[in-house]
Amino acid sequence: MKQVLLTLVAIVLASALSMATYNNTLNGSQTAAPEAEGIALNLTASGDLPGMSKVNLQRNGENVTGGSLRLTVLPQNADASSSERGQLVGTISGGTVTVSSEGTFASASGVQVTIHSGTGEFASVNSGTATLNITASSENPSQLSGSLILNF
Repeated sequence: MKQVLLTLVAIVLASALSMATYNNTLNGSQTAAPEAEGIALNLTASGDLPGMSKVNLQRNGENVTGGSLRLTVLPQNADASSSERGQLVGTISGGTVTVSSEGTFASASGVQVTIHSGTGEFASVNSGTATLNITASSENPSQLSGSLILNF
């Protein structure tokens, strides 16, 4: 019984140690005026996993109730001829969103993502988490910036 317990502890520690954290800075724009219950964002990611991300936020008032994230990862310093390294796909389960008095997206904070699949170099990824924070510029509300921290 001790051997089985030690083996299980070793497996849990190995899986916990194999997780890595990836930090990205985001910039982009809202793709359309927010609907009553949804907001769509196109964002460029720079940092550990550079590329492009599409975020769809479903909301009820200020509460994020669901949505999706798709990050297409490109090579560092990619240009128009670069091929993608792969994609990471996740579902959004919570967070907070604010909309301006004009009805445009103002910010999203503490948005929780569960990563459930990947393609290409990330094909072996079948679980992970991410946190998204994004804010509209006070000078130009159509310009967005923020962070995306992924763990898988």
